[in-house]
Amino acid sequence: MSELSRTRISPKSVDELISLLASRQVFLFLDRDGTLVPITDNPKDALLPSATVGLLNELSVRISKRISIVSARGLATLAMDLNPADFILAGNYGLEISFPSGQTFLHPAAQEARAVLLDIRSDLEKIAAHDPRLLMDDHQYSFCLHYHRVPPAEQASVHLIIKELERKYRSLQFKTLPTSYEIGPSIEWSKAHALEKIIEHCSPATSDVLYLAFGDSPADEPMFKWVNDRGGMSFKVGEENSSHALGSFGSPSAVISFLQQILPLQQVSGDQDATKQTARNLQP
Repeated sequence: MSELSRTRISPKSVDELISLLASRQVFLFLDRDGTLVPITDNPKDALLPSATVGLLNELSVRISKRISIVSARGLATLAMDLNPADFILAGNYGLEISFPSGQTFLHPAAQEARAVLLDIRSDLEKIAAHDPRLLMDDHQYSFCLHYHRVPPAEQASVHLIIKELERKYRSLQFKTLPTSYEIGPSIEWSKAHALEKIIEHCSPATSDVLYLAFGDSPADEPMFKWVNDRGGMSFKVGEENSSHALGSFGSPSAVISFLQQILPLQQVSGDQDATKQTARNLQP
């Protein structure tokens, strides 16, 4: 049984999805951590496998570079994963974006906050150095302080430290996540805003393009809704329920398997007969 036939897709059927993939050009929006690669205890260990990079490279060729990685990670990290000349890379939830053309976008609020971000980075580095159980991710225009390795009975001290930083840096936004804190520019921004900025730049023919979005966390929900509202398909990765995703995959490996199977449906040569035959082969 193929990954397509195992996928929960509602209200669209598997047959309908196969038909759409065989007849439409696709535009992929992919989260990184938890979607393309499993979450790890230390985020630095969450490396994109070479086989996944190879698959994404081939997909990028077939769909004319209409693949965007939309991540909480910084643009510099994403550029280490994939060649910016072949992908749309959206770091910091899209506050910074690079396009294959070489053009870039940086939200003015992120640029304006750069000086204060440098100040708080110094404080966060000192805090993480004092307690090696804390992990600090530097995304240049935002920071993430992970405290999941600190025993629950001792986490209150971490929360107090963050409260002190909030009072000190009132111009920044502090987001409390289940196992970490995200700190960045104070701005109303989500992955949906990032997709708007990307499409504004790329200007695809929406009647011909099928948007597909893949993500694993609450931060991906605005992206799911944006894609759904435009007749696309959204997929939640993991076991938690989603309020917006139309389909689901159990793990990043299932996402990779799915992408491998839709690859032949996007023919570089435009060979429609080969595409239709591939679609028939994938039907459950």
